[in-house]
Amino acid sequence: MSRPVMCSNCTWIDRVPSKSLKVLQVSDCHVSADPETGYRTQNADRNIHSLLPAMRAWNPDLMLLTGDVSEDASSAAYSRVADMLGEIEAPLLALPGNHDDSRIMQNHFRQGPWDGPLVLEAGPWLLVMMDSTVRGRISGGVRQHDLDRLDAHFAASGARYVLVALHHQPVPVGAPWIDHYALENPDAFFNCIDREPRIRCIAWGHIHHDFRSKRQGVELLGAPSAAVNSLPHTPRFTLDPAGPACRWLELYEDGTVDTGLLRPVSTG
Repeated sequence: MSRPVMCSNCTWIDRVPSKSLKVLQVSDCHVSADPETGYRTQNADRNIHSLLPAMRAWNPDLMLLTGDVSEDASSAAYSRVADMLGEIEAPLLALPGNHDDSRIMQNHFRQGPWDGPLVLEAGPWLLVMMDSTVRGRISGGVRQHDLDRLDAHFAASGARYVLVALHHQPVPVGAPWIDHYALENPDAFFNCIDREPRIRCIAWGHIHHDFRSKRQGVELLGAPSAAVNSLPHTPRFTLDPAGPACRWLELYEDGTVDTGLLRPVSTG
């Protein structure tokens, strides 16, 4: 069973499996107010719906929604995504992306970094959701006062391992079209991260393709889009015919992280 963290803007879940915590990361839904609006030649609503059977079958303990939930920051779009992901029947933590309006988004997603980093304790793991958006910009940044509060959360937590999630990539992913809009102050971010030896994984969205690397023993994971993806390592967005996807993670009690992708279940 998880232990509550005695600090502000914290949450927790009561039941944690003894073997691993199953986390599903859904990112970059890009849904508009009108469900028939196209996004990069695709229909975002239909593509997300096509993922739901695989998501239900995987049966996550927890879901992370890592930004660009709506293409137009509309209440109608947030409502539909909340309804779709509500079908999975797992606790949901959400953070905004550069296309989102956090003031509207938080009306539909209660648990998020709306007043600073959101943290959740689940068994031996501490999960952190950070807002990396900068109003009026596509690229991102982390605020020093949020990093200071993150240090305080780390000090207050007795968790043995940490996962940090945000929207923007803190390292280049080898795709110039999106690396132009990365986290603008990664040094400040990593100055905080490198002080905390319990961090095992950093996960983000924004890049619209699968990315996996390591930095000083920490897993670096970029998530694909649940709507429309690009082929990796391309100078311009290049539609990936494999379609939408989301990331699954298993966080084990010994601190190891296993991960892979879910794609629509074939009916053929």
